[in-house]
Amino acid sequence: MTLVALFAVLAALGGSSGPPGACAHRGDVRFFPENTLPAFTSAVAKGAHMIEFDVYLTSDGVPIIIHDNTLDRTTNGTGNVTAYSLEELRTLDAGAWFDPKFAGTRIPTLQETLAVIPRYILCNVHLKSAPGLAAATTAVIAGEERLDQCVLACSIEQAAEARSVAPEIRICNMSERRRSLAEYVDATHRTNAAFLQVHHRTADGLAEQLARAREWGITANYFYADTPDDIRRVADAGAQYILTNDLDTCLAVLRNEFGVRPARHPVKAPATRKSTAPPSR
Repeated sequence: MTLVALFAVLAALGGSSGPPGACAHRGDVRFFPENTLPAFTSAVAKGAHMIEFDVYLTSDGVPIIIHDNTLDRTTNGTGNVTAYSLEELRTLDAGAWFDPKFAGTRIPTLQETLAVIPRYILCNVHLKSAPGLAAATTAVIAGEERLDQCVLACSIEQAAEARSVAPEIRICNMSERRRSLAEYVDATHRTNAAFLQVHHRTADGLAEQLARAREWGITANYFYADTPDDIRRVADAGAQYILTNDLDTCLAVLRNEFGVRPARHPVKAPATRKSTAPPSR
């Protein structure tokens, strides 16, 4: 990592206050097939401050990027993702369902995905449900020396598995977020997670609860906001990364109304405390 890139990431991870940032949900999904390298490279080019993607595990233990537990919606394959090896999944088309011009697009691996996302852009790595996924994903992130860039969005149980591989891995707590927002903030603090990710359906008292989270040094993601009114409301409430399916609109609102420039090398973005494993009981 260059000194400039290192400075940028350290600035992004040094505290929990700062201006809002745009998180490209599954990449630039308005114009490219979700969770593919074209979607990620477009999000990078446009200046997303964070990129979210979903991780499953192949039958031979390779972390790959796909949202659903089955192949049917976003590829020309069928059946459960975890039933196939990487070699088998490489034969599938993951782009033509979106638009014929993307025919030939493949399901990317986690390693390939990290390779196209510069280190000054945070990675919101959403772990799906598969035995051993947290450990395998953390091993790749650590092996690529991206622990300072990636945040695992996962359950409490997956967080423990990930921390057994790399205790310093940063966690976005995804457990208990469908309960009240106040309870979710409390649970995130108890588990010593660095991030939380508010769901739009359980966002009562958003500004008050995000203020509580900031007092504990927790960085707040918000899922999701696509319209100017929603983006403005969520940013005003104090969300630090706004997951969006309309990256252009989100970046425009943040730039024009909040003075937030698109991410470039280097970037000054919302930041977070360093997360460490909770003490043993």
